[in-house]
Amino acid sequence: MAQVKNALIRQRVIDRCLRSPKLYSVKDMMEKCNLALKQAGYKPVTSKVTILKDLEGIENDFPEAVIVKRKIGRNLYYQYEDKSFSIYNIPLNDDEMAQLAQTISILSKFEGMPNFDWIDDLIEHFKSTLNIPSTRETIVAFDENYDLKGRNWFAKLFSAIASQQALEIKYKPFGKEVITYLFHPYLLKQYNNRWFLFGCVEGYTSITNLPFDRIEEISPATIAYHPNTEIDFQEYFDEMVGVSRRGNEISKVLIKVANSLYPYIETKPLHGTQRVVSREDGCTVIQIEVIINRELKQLLLSYGSDLTVISPDTLKEEMQADLMKNLEKYQSVHIN
Repeated sequence: MAQVKNALIRQRVIDRCLRSPKLYSVKDMMEKCNLALKQAGYKPVTSKVTILKDLEGIENDFPEAVIVKRKIGRNLYYQYEDKSFSIYNIPLNDDEMAQLAQTISILSKFEGMPNFDWIDDLIEHFKSTLNIPSTRETIVAFDENYDLKGRNWFAKLFSAIASQQALEIKYKPFGKEVITYLFHPYLLKQYNNRWFLFGCVEGYTSITNLPFDRIEEISPATIAYHPNTEIDFQEYFDEMVGVSRRGNEISKVLIKVANSLYPYIETKPLHGTQRVVSREDGCTVIQIEVIINRELKQLLLSYGSDLTVISPDTLKEEMQADLMKNLEKYQSVHIN
């Protein structure tokens, strides 16, 4: 991180030198850079090669930057061909700057993620290059669990998916012994403040998801990687709530919602297929078409008595059984 900030300080100084009416040699620019570095608390540059590489980097990173060399006597001087040019004069309008700031806010979500230090460097570069003011105040807050067990696997899994690397994963289900999987990773997904790895176990074609917090160890596998050619994950998740898939059968679920709750359900639908079927005294009946799974039941139960499943009967009976178990547990609790 310090090296990146060091380089950004040099780049800003060199840019000023190149557009100055005064002529600067590499030695002159190195002296100016060292003065700025000293003021910022960094070590000085000890080789002219560093400045020459900085000049080359400006030309490579900014095609519009035309740097001309002028030989006067025995000295070689450097200037922009267009004295009004600067690498910090980025032609972005207000909307584009707002969009870029939003992108930086999203990238900031990864700040501090193990093995993702390059994100910190990238954000620092954006802020410096585009003159975006630094602030320690939070403007956009994401719902993130920084104490989540297994969070350290993110970078390694991200890299494996990007490079199409099969993995050997030691996985420990709750209450069971460790299982070793040869695994083909396809997707990382967050749900309810928990991260999941989606992919295929070697020898199987069905999709498996592994929560990060149950992973014990990850290492590269020696088997060939099998890329995902079958599953459209956009459709895969559109057909359900959450991340657990029980088969492929899509059910039409009828739900009675108390009118006091319905405005909330209307603005935050239970599922993308939600539609109103009828309106009755004191309630609204809605329908969603989803694969029934554990997360759907948990979501429906979270609304308490303001929401009642009408059909299908199998889901209604499962909901009744869960509620009865909860009631029995509460009835068995005695407070002295």
